[in-house]
Amino acid sequence: MKKTIIKLTVCCLVFLAALTIVNKFMNRGHDNLTMEMSPATFPLVTMVMRGTACNQLHGYGEPVDMAFQRETVTVLGEDRDAGFLVDTFGEAVTGIAMQVRSADGSRLIEDTEIADYVETEGQISGRIALKDLIERDTEYLLTVLLTLEGDRQVSYYTRVIWSDSLHVEEKTAFCLDFHERLYDKEAARELTKYMESDARLEDNSSYHSVNIYSSFRQLTWGDLEVEEIGEPEIRLTEIGEQTASFLMDYMVATREEGESTYYRMREHYRIRYTADRIYLLAYERTMDQIPDAVKLRVEDRIVLGITGEDVDMRESEDGNVVAFVAANRLFCYNITTNKLTLVFSFYDEENADARTMYDQHAIKILDLDEGGNMQFAVYGYMNRGRHEGEVGIQLYTYNSGQNTVEELLYIPYDRPYSVLQVQMERLLYLNREQKLYLTLDGGVYGIDLVRRTCSRQIEIAQDEGLQVSENHKIMVWSSGEDIYHSNVLNIHNLGTDVRKSITVPEGEAIRPLGFMDEDIIYGIAHGADVVEEHSGRFLFPMYAICICNSEGELLKEYRQTGVYVTGCNVDGNQIALDRVMRLESGTYQEIEQEHVMNSLEEGTGRNTLAAADTERYKRQMEIRLRKYPEGKSAMVLTPKEVVYEGGRQLLLPEAGEAQRFYVYGAYGACGIFSSSAQAVELAYDAAGGVMDESGRRIWQRGNRAAKNQIMAIKEAEATPERGALAVCLDTMLGYEGVVRNTQYHLDRGETIRDILRESLPDAVLLDLAGCSLDAVLYYVNQDIPVLALVEDSAVLLVGFNEIEVGIMDPVTGTIYTMKNSEASAWFEESGNQFITYLRE
Repeated sequence: MKKTIIKLTVCCLVFLAALTIVNKFMNRGHDNLTMEMSPATFPLVTMVMRGTACNQLHGYGEPVDMAFQRETVTVLGEDRDAGFLVDTFGEAVTGIAMQVRSADGSRLIEDTEIADYVETEGQISGRIALKDLIERDTEYLLTVLLTLEGDRQVSYYTRVIWSDSLHVEEKTAFCLDFHERLYDKEAARELTKYMESDARLEDNSSYHSVNIYSSFRQLTWGDLEVEEIGEPEIRLTEIGEQTASFLMDYMVATREEGESTYYRMREHYRIRYTADRIYLLAYERTMDQIPDAVKLRVEDRIVLGITGEDVDMRESEDGNVVAFVAANRLFCYNITTNKLTLVFSFYDEENADARTMYDQHAIKILDLDEGGNMQFAVYGYMNRGRHEGEVGIQLYTYNSGQNTVEELLYIPYDRPYSVLQVQMERLLYLNREQKLYLTLDGGVYGIDLVRRTCSRQIEIAQDEGLQVSENHKIMVWSSGEDIYHSNVLNIHNLGTDVRKSITVPEGEAIRPLGFMDEDIIYGIAHGADVVEEHSGRFLFPMYAICICNSEGELLKEYRQTGVYVTGCNVDGNQIALDRVMRLESGTYQEIEQEHVMNSLEEGTGRNTLAAADTERYKRQMEIRLRKYPEGKSAMVLTPKEVVYEGGRQLLLPEAGEAQRFYVYGAYGACGIFSSSAQAVELAYDAAGGVMDESGRRIWQRGNRAAKNQIMAIKEAEATPERGALAVCLDTMLGYEGVVRNTQYHLDRGETIRDILRESLPDAVLLDLAGCSLDAVLYYVNQDIPVLALVEDSAVLLVGFNEIEVGIMDPVTGTIYTMKNSEASAWFEESGNQFITYLRE
């Protein structure tokens, strides 16, 4: 017995020794399998414009589509020059060069090495002087190229313009002075003459959002004692002779009980300069608290502080794990283990400079399970790491048990973050079968992460052709290229990867209209009622509006004899239907809206995002937990990144050549449309601009002359053989040097768009139906006539001044003026049907 015990003891000791040795050798170098994200290495370049440091530029390490580099514009001095500063952050810069190109990047104008600069500790300063190859008052693209050690080349982009009529010094000084006064309530009294405080338009309930309608108290921080940290970074984003738009980024701190809380700030100024004074057309300020992981959870809630209400939050099915994004940092809290993990952030205590704090990216939570494992996407400009200086989509997985983050997939993109963001907000979804779906460049892509395959599944020919639910789980689209005559509606549940379809009989047409939660709203029309009008627009009167689930099962139907629906708007569980009634003549007359209710069940999340009002900080956002470990501080974790060999880059199939229009507002791209009318409408509301796929400017708000008249267009009169519409078209084409008998083509059933497209093949045809008169006068200001369809006739817009618009009317055979208000009402009665073009 004793020998047996000794043998067993020896065997156990040998086994443990062997296990220790094997474990030592098997895990040799294990520390090298994970690591911290590599720090930022690219320097920063800041332009010096008329003596003021402005336009901080971030570097790109890969080629980009230059036509879309529109984040800043630098005004050159009289000698076609501007200063520059390079913050090297310790990186050795071995060479500096510049390139000047046309605004769309297609034509190289100048390529010059810069040798005359001064290098001091951590900074390089110098001047850029362009050759006399550029024209005044014309935008160009300037690229500053830095060569770093190891022959790495980094590119920095800004638009430049050489002009002496932009008053950039006065405009910049106004914004900086406005900003400085905010910290001194007495000095800030001067700002009240620029504000338009109105409690009906702004409730002043949160410091997160302040605008031109806010109260003086809200503007000057109320009871908050804020301290600015460092200097604000100001960027000039748009400028004209009268107007200009600026963005300003900075940080502030508040102190309470000896502890500081930090906030990211952004201000937007849109101003108008006159010889007498400067007017503030728009002002917006946002404030977002930077969460401190150590202090984040307080008992039964996670206090996010001053921030917006659109927090990306997700919980596991059992409610024990909560993930959320705050100030571009991704957190995960496990209630059961009482562990709070800062899963992803480009900035931390050791990496908190202007490079890592740059906010041109977003984080989206894609999946979260009961164990705290998560999959998420980071898309936009990559501040640091293996893709530093690139724009793309990174798909990550977080392993809670190993406390590691690993990149699964990287999709490069050659356009700025704002352009990518618009598309990711439309569709970015990952299901449990590891299939990723996203919209990009006019199509829907499906990516199988297991097989690493990719396909472009749907072409989005028209903006309304694809509809996606708010949670991105369900998408619907009409079959075929012509969505107005399709009799099949496709439904794809991306969560289950199950496809269904709804088919209506031949001779009828079906269109998706939107969603209520995951329920689908669609309309059905008689095919014979769907008419393409002269303008090229389609009249689609729907006799039935239906709501179905993702299985295609009908839940509710609305129809009324003699009444047709032309559009709908969804707000919560209520649908507002735009309706018309058919008259005996066969035409339609608008009638009042109808509201349809849907019995949606309100979601009752176990952990809820809520707003809490406080006396000092006003409205703060918090996550209220369903349960919490009392009396215990959460353990704070920071995962390391898994290192792997090779790359996980995936190149998507090339997009089609469909025409798209990109809307730019205060903060970059804010919309992408196939419809020029929708693009101009949004740009008008956003006080922005529109560009097309090639980088050509299609439309711009502001800077219109006080008056203009297209003198080359003369009076013309309609005859029984040639109607008013034909006269207008002939006049437009004749103005462009094209002679054509358009009445013949109209009699053959050709539309206005058909005729103009064939007659002006090098021009961009712009259907601006629905846009306001004020918006379309942009083209008259460019000496381009605008065709307007009114009642059963047509006229040309050929001039304007501050109170009147000039109209060439073939019915009267004259050119006359009409007051702007009267003309606007006249055109609105006819549906604001405007058509024009833009020369190549």
